[in-house]
Amino acid sequence: MLKDGQERNQFGLVLLSAFYECGFIFEAQEQIYRCKVDGCENTFNDTSWLQYAIPRDNNKERPESCERYAPYTAIEHCTPDEFSNRTIPCDGFVYELNGSLVEEFDLGCQEWKRALVGTVHNSGMFVAMLFTGILSDRFGRKAAVGLAATASCLFGILRAFSPNYAMYMAMHFFEAAFGGGLYPSAYVLAVELVGLKQRVIVSAMCNMAFVVGVVLLALLAWFVNNWRTYILILYSPAIIVGLYVWLMNESARWLLSKGRKEDAIKTLKRAAKLNNMDPAKLDLDALSDPLLKSEVTPDKKSQFSKAIRSSIIWKRLVVCSFLWLTCSLVYYGLSINSVSLSDNKYVSFMLVTVVEIPAYIIVVIVLDKYGRKKTMVANYMTCAVTSLLFAFLPKGNWYSIVLYLIGKWSVTLTYSSVYIYVSEVFPTNMRQMLLSICSTSGRIGSLIAPLTPLLSHYHKSMPTVIFGGMCIICTMLVFLLPETRNIRLPDTIEEAEELSRKKRRAEPLTDIK
Repeated sequence: MLKDGQERNQFGLVLLSAFYECGFIFEAQEQIYRCKVDGCENTFNDTSWLQYAIPRDNNKERPESCERYAPYTAIEHCTPDEFSNRTIPCDGFVYELNGSLVEEFDLGCQEWKRALVGTVHNSGMFVAMLFTGILSDRFGRKAAVGLAATASCLFGILRAFSPNYAMYMAMHFFEAAFGGGLYPSAYVLAVELVGLKQRVIVSAMCNMAFVVGVVLLALLAWFVNNWRTYILILYSPAIIVGLYVWLMNESARWLLSKGRKEDAIKTLKRAAKLNNMDPAKLDLDALSDPLLKSEVTPDKKSQFSKAIRSSIIWKRLVVCSFLWLTCSLVYYGLSINSVSLSDNKYVSFMLVTVVEIPAYIIVVIVLDKYGRKKTMVANYMTCAVTSLLFAFLPKGNWYSIVLYLIGKWSVTLTYSSVYIYVSEVFPTNMRQMLLSICSTSGRIGSLIAPLTPLLSHYHKSMPTVIFGGMCIICTMLVFLLPETRNIRLPDTIEEAEELSRKKRRAEPLTDIK
């Protein structure tokens, strides 16, 4: 492997992508509020009037958020005899936390508007996955990363100065739609920088960098209450990234796939110098264009059309997309229901995130030792079993918490395995595009996940039963896929098809990754 000094840069990009993918969680977090009662609010620190002015919620823990007792006449002294037992909707609100998005845009009792922030964000990410792959495969990995970082910076900072809810939502969508490809683009670039022996390690390091970013995000939200300041802190680093990324080297593998052999050799020679190696000893001039065969064939149609006409490729694409969708749905579904693990929502969020780190460490070992297929089968089945047991066992016991954590750990390990696997089974000239299609399917899962708690109104175990059932289906689908352990990345559609036809060994070619 030739290191060109960019590995740490890719991990930094992944860390930033964690800010931009998960930042909305605390940006539009749930707030505690109650009705504003004119005539009573000027009683300074005396809140004893709340007991007869506002009913208690169902848990009797705090005043009702959206209703208050109707006064007989205009309130003068805020005494019990001025209020009836009839409730009326609030016409104003008092928010517990000043400087929050909910307070500034006055979203009290409009929970759907607050929840819509996440839906709009994930919708933008969905759109990003549609064109990021095409952009990356046609114009290069560096161009895709640069566009995503620049768009995140521009629309993110504009969002911080939104004067109203409508502009805020529009900027949120545009930021996700044009900047949502930062993680997959940085990931593919990182994978193509290393050899086949280092792919798993690099993928695990990318995932751990994402976890670090999420933890830093929660810590920032814990100490910064003003949502505008919070956004500005998150998106300011993207200014530097948007400028610096154009100084980075392009993927040598992508350059070769586009027939730009001279540019690829220059990139590898620069990498050789950084590694204190003599470029003359690497025989770089002997590198061949991995797509030479496809360029001389009479097929004039696009590579995407050629891939779709391959039954092996499109069937593989369908299966991988479903695997990704399931991982996304279960992963985010379990995360959404994790806030009850601690009284402090920030601590809960960090705990659920940190539990992923052991999975990212172990995945480095098990994927190379046992292979991709065995790892995915074992962890899909583990997640299925723990989800079904958690659904029907009594809640609140120590073993139910253990089952929950094992389920989250196993789906995290599976998610990482699927991401690595999908990047290995598609050809170089179509890898980013097909990976983006699979990732788009995953976005469907992330769009559905916030709605799964509603299913518990019909049956409290329905969400986890669905999670378990989908994991069982994925377990069976994995058996239809080829193994990719110790096999070089396919460069052409023909090489990718060959993975399913027979078990290939790594070829003794010069490793340009």
